[in-house]
Amino acid sequence: MPIISAAQPIPLACIDGFGEAYYGRPELILDPGARLANSAWSFVDPSIGERFVTELGRDLEDGTWDARYGHLRMQPFFEGSLRLIAAHP
Repeated sequence: MPIISAAQPIPLACIDGFGEAYYGRPELILDPGARLANSAWSFVDPSIGERFVTELGRDLEDGTWDARYGHLRMQPFFEGSLRLIAAHP
C-alpha cells in the first residue's frame, strides 16, 4: 500500500487553533481561550505559559516581534510541520 506524505501550507487566515495557525497573528495566542483550545499548552507548566504571555506581550507592544518577524504578517502561507498523509490501497 503506497503512502503519500505532503507538507500542507498553513494560510495566514487559518482559523484552526493549533500553534502554527498563529504564525502571522501572534497577538491572538495571547488570548487564554486560544491557548486552551490548543492541546499542546496542556503540557506546558503554568509558570512557563505566564512567562510566554508576558514576554510576547512585551515584544508585541515595543515592536521587537515585528522587527524580527513582521514579514510573517504578510506571508500568505507558512510551511510548518503540518502534513497530509494518505494511504492508497
